[in-house]
Amino acid sequence: MKIFQLSFIAMMVIALLTGCQTMSNTAKHITTNPAKAIIMPLSDSKLQNYRWQLVSVTDKVGNATQKGLFFDKNKPLIVSFNKGGRVVLENTCNNLSANYMLTNDNVVVGDMVATRMMCEPALMAFDSLAPSTLQGQFKLTQGEHGKPVLTVTSDNQINVFEPVK
Repeated sequence: MKIFQLSFIAMMVIALLTGCQTMSNTAKHITTNPAKAIIMPLSDSKLQNYRWQLVSVTDKVGNATQKGLFFDKNKPLIVSFNKGGRVVLENTCNNLSANYMLTNDNVVVGDMVATRMMCEPALMAFDSLAPSTLQGQFKLTQGEHGKPVLTVTSDNQINVFEPVK
């Protein structure tokens, strides 16, 4: 009985620690803790003011996912929110875009449209995974040096974008 109780306590401590775990930005080795981040209101102007580069894709507890192909240094995934409610994904093989709308402090991205060019298999996989980075709950926070950070959290993953200069 005591072994069971100790095992249960150990599992609870591990669950609490991983639930409060910080996420590591592997692209720039910056650690941010979303629980302590300063939340900024979402607005079209803040989204449209930047081009957003994907810098981290993790599962819900902060472990890197198999989506390492998002981090090609020569062609990183870039997202632009344009006036007129259009979001465009850059550095994909095909041209990917969708309508977007800001509602109830979240961004709702419509169905993605794409050209149908044939590319090498790795680029086709990139194209098929890229839209998933914009599905979920959007949150805009203030990162290091006052720079905004855009986080999109779904049931399966956490995607972190930083502004591109």
